[in-house]
Amino acid sequence: MSDDLVSYIRELLSTCSADQKRLIFSDLRKDVTIHEFEHVMGAPAEMILEAVHRAPELTRRMLRGVVADAAFRQFVIPPLLSEGWNDVTPEGNFAYDYMLADSLGEVSVQVKLQRSEKGKPVVRNGKKYGFEDDVFIVETQKTRTGNDSNQQKTRPYRYGEFDLLAVSMQPYTQHWDRYLFTVQRWLLPGKDQSELATLQPVSMLPDRFWTNNFQTAVDWLRTDDNGKSLLELKRPAKN
Repeated sequence: MSDDLVSYIRELLSTCSADQKRLIFSDLRKDVTIHEFEHVMGAPAEMILEAVHRAPELTRRMLRGVVADAAFRQFVIPPLLSEGWNDVTPEGNFAYDYMLADSLGEVSVQVKLQRSEKGKPVVRNGKKYGFEDDVFIVETQKTRTGNDSNQQKTRPYRYGEFDLLAVSMQPYTQHWDRYLFTVQRWLLPGKDQSELATLQPVSMLPDRFWTNNFQTAVDWLRTDDNGKSLLELKRPAKN
């Protein structure tokens, strides 16, 4: 098809009404697949989206977490590749979502979605966590529950299982390309000191614990921080 013909068709489409465009789109959909996942599911995209739309809130919340992961791949990784990073994420299930590498080594990243309720971001009194101002919340635990061979719960993340936590701030910003990053070892511990607390406070703005710049978070990770931790905020100030 020549460029002139494509331009002519586009010009004709611009004169069509919304109903006419929907009719033409319906005809095109008979021969055009939107995404290969349609073949995986054996159903058209419209049916899949309708199923998601009608799904219970828990299912939709889990799907939003999956979208946050996909958005990281689409919006965060490409600029990093142009800056000398490589995506070396292996096949399989791990405690991290992505493994990225530069000339200095590898960095593992776990992606989570900012916690929300009824379509709005959860906001908590920051004083509970040692912050002066209110904070957002992120839930840091695995989707599946269970026990390992030593009868330890497998749902909580353990310190050292990944390097950086990337929190999608879409519920607050309404944009899927906005993330805040922190170093995993700084996060609050759970009842078991080897595990991460399920709910972690997230600063509303970048500060000395949270940054919107991936490279800054990597620099923090690779710097001797003398045991820096969000626990510092809970400790009484020294006289």
